[in-house]
Amino acid sequence: MTSRRSTREETRTALFDAALDAFARHGFRDTTHADIAAEVGIARTTFYEYFESTEDLLVQLVEERMPVVVAEIVDSIPEGAPPAVRMRELGLRTVEFVGLDHLGLILHTEAMRLSEGSQQRVAAAHAGLVGAFAEVFTSGVSSGDFRDLPVRVAGQLMFQTVMGAGRSIMDSEDPKAQVHDTAEIAVDFLIRGLSA
Repeated sequence: MTSRRSTREETRTALFDAALDAFARHGFRDTTHADIAAEVGIARTTFYEYFESTEDLLVQLVEERMPVVVAEIVDSIPEGAPPAVRMRELGLRTVEFVGLDHLGLILHTEAMRLSEGSQQRVAAAHAGLVGAFAEVFTSGVSSGDFRDLPVRVAGQLMFQTVMGAGRSIMDSEDPKAQVHDTAEIAVDFLIRGLSA
């Protein structure tokens, strides 16, 4: 016999999956809680037993899934490699996530439109990735590989380069065909800009 808790978790996961698909097809702003509920086969009002709104669903989805994505990205970076190599790998994987993953696409296009509280929660879910970029940058400065820029400025340059590359991939006719070349171009640009 299935417990109420496991059924509830299965429904919550199904709502997350349906939302990701609906957001990818119609965009976050054009997807309603009723659309998501219908995909899962539950009543519109039942949706509110799980989430306060579609924004709350998106934020909880990010809080649940981003730490796993961030861990996968960070764990794939070769430890002990020179900072430029680590920055290259971190940049490539992040551009791929932003440009191809449904969650990355949604966050790139919608995060700035969320309420301030939701933006703070989304930022907290990304903290590990931000920390990884900061750690690689500061170790590159210490080793003399990267210029000694203010961390805030370097952070914005890294963020804008990765997000710009992700947007370029999203806007292309064939994102999967463009991701490798676009990511390489962006990361080369980033590393040249940071290099001492």
